[in-house]
Amino acid sequence: MITIPKRYLPRTAAFLAVAMVAACQSSDKIPPKGATVTVAANPATIPIAAGADCLNLLRVSSCGTADVVATVASELGVPLPGQDVRFSSTAGFLYTGSASSPVNAANIPIRTDRFGNSSVKLITAATATVSAKSGAASGTLTINTVTGNLNAILLSFDLSSTGCNPSFNLTTCSQILCFTAKAVDANGVGIQGVVLNFAIQNNVLNNNTLAGNFSPSPVTTDSTGSVSSQFQPDVGTCPAQCSAAQSKSCAADAIVTTTGGGFQSNTKHFTVVAP
Repeated sequence: MITIPKRYLPRTAAFLAVAMVAACQSSDKIPPKGATVTVAANPATIPIAAGADCLNLLRVSSCGTADVVATVASELGVPLPGQDVRFSSTAGFLYTGSASSPVNAANIPIRTDRFGNSSVKLITAATATVSAKSGAASGTLTINTVTGNLNAILLSFDLSSTGCNPSFNLTTCSQILCFTAKAVDANGVGIQGVVLNFAIQNNVLNNNTLAGNFSPSPVTTDSTGSVSSQFQPDVGTCPAQCSAAQSKSCAADAIVTTTGGGFQSNTKHFTVVAP
């Protein structure tokens, strides 16, 4: 057992106090239990193009950039300022500041602002999954890259392919409704490698809810910028929700978006009136 002389007690207490303050200052400020972290990016699909920053930061000829924001919120959804967030990425380079004078931001605590947001920039030549962690809370976002300047997503019905319903008005819950979507640039040229997500919205009609699934989704555009997907109503709930015998019917709008919702297609309306 070590005994500290009384004359050293005040000095020792002061040293311990300083040490405790330093330890607190060096540790991350983390949110309370139940907090969440949501990651978003602009754009969520990055066009790849040649640029000096690509050579300077990544040693490649072509790349793209995105602003990445992680929002920390309490269990009740209230944004939390003053929390430390640590970012990581499976590809590219995370930084703060300007591309001409970047500061490495990978696994460095970056404090949230008064809106609960912590921000970094990503420069990458390949699709990257960005993770953000604050204490026990974490979130991820996959940021896709495409060669070309994505301008629009064009959604259409496919009423003629084998196995597809020939009308956008389904009369049984077992019918399949087919769609095609095309990602194009400003000149209408298809863009390969865009990851598209199919979904339905506005799917409640007179308190009757239409549920179902697209397959495949998400799906990556081919060399022409095109993808196909099929929608089938949920066979468990559709017969009761959309039954004509019970004077019911269902309707919804199909839509396609890039990951993160940065780009959205036009919508296609369809109905289901089951026996």
